[in-house]
Amino acid sequence: MTPLLREALAGDSMPARAFRFAMVGGVSGVAYAFFTWLLVDKAGFSPSLASALAYAMVIPVNFGLQKAFTFRSTNPLREETPRYLLVHGANILCAYLAMAATQRLDLDYRVGIVLTIAIVPIVIFLLMHHWVFRATGGGGGRTKQS
Repeated sequence: MTPLLREALAGDSMPARAFRFAMVGGVSGVAYAFFTWLLVDKAGFSPSLASALAYAMVIPVNFGLQKAFTFRSTNPLREETPRYLLVHGANILCAYLAMAATQRLDLDYRVGIVLTIAIVPIVIFLLMHHWVFRATGGGGGRTKQS
């Protein structure tokens, strides 16, 4: 394993966390796209509703991977879970609105999937880094980094 890859997978710098965040996000994005497609094309849901439901379906696994792998947080769940859910509640609304706008513009719903996968992760990373999984002064959390 190269030193750069080792740092990206094991390091605690913000770029290393961003790399791991992207890895987890890629897995989550594929799952989101799959569930949205499944709910629209196979189950007959509207694209807006399917998008919101698919996003919600991915949250539990994403939380576990972001907490343990990306941010390596040891903060108590009672501190991080409400912040995480608030961030993702807002993001579900954004995904729903992006899909609704896509439909309003009479574009294929897959355009909404791409927009959601492209825009939402940037906001989520910054909120998770600086608020949800932030280092705490009480010995818990992750190592304090910029």
